[in-house]
Amino acid sequence: MPETRFKPLAWTKLQRGVPCYLPQPPARQRVDVHSPALSVMTDFQRLTPITVRHDMSLDEANRIMGLSHAQYLLVADGQNHLLGIASEASTRGHHPLAVAHQLGIRPGELMVGEVMIKKHDDAEVMHLRDVRTASVGNVLAALKELASPFCLVVDHDEEDHHVLCGIFSLAHIERLMGVTPSVEVAQTFSQVVSSLGR
Repeated sequence: MPETRFKPLAWTKLQRGVPCYLPQPPARQRVDVHSPALSVMTDFQRLTPITVRHDMSLDEANRIMGLSHAQYLLVADGQNHLLGIASEASTRGHHPLAVAHQLGIRPGELMVGEVMIKKHDDAEVMHLRDVRTASVGNVLAALKELASPFCLVVDHDEEDHHVLCGIFSLAHIERLMGVTPSVEVAQTFSQVVSSLGR
C-alpha cells in the first residue's frame, strides 16, 4: 500500500533586506532557414492554447486576444473537438464588417463562430510526421504557398484521429529569426523569399 503520511518539506521565510529577483527569461533561441522546423513550432503540450466557445461574442474574443497578446484563438465545442480558429485577420478589420453586413446584423452582435476559419472548410494543417524531418525554410515556403500567417500541426492517435499538437506562426518565426514582424502578409513573404535566397 502506498505511503499516505509524508514528512513536510522544509520551508522558511524570505529574509528582510535580502533581494529576491524575478527569473530572467531564457535566452531566445536564434534560428535560420536551415534550423529544424520543430524549433519554431508552438508545441501545445508545453504551451496550452487559448480556447473559446463558438458562441462567445466577437468583442469578448478580441478583448481576450488583446489582453493575452494572442494572434489566434482555437474554437472548440463542449467535447473539446476543434471547430475552427479565430485569427486577428478574421476577428478585426474588413472581414467581420462584411460578415455582419451579409447576416444583416450589427458588428457588435457577431459571435466567434460566424467569423472563424472553420475546421473543414478553410483550415489547412501540416502533419507532425512531415514536420519532424523539415526545416524552417520548408515551413516558410509552405506558409507562402498558403498565403497564411499560420498553420496548425496535427498528429494521429491509435485510431487515426487527428490530434492537434501545435501551430506555426509567421510572426513567431520572424521573431526567432530576428526579422522585424511585418504588418502585411505580402510584405512578410517578400522578406521570407529574400531570406531563403541568402
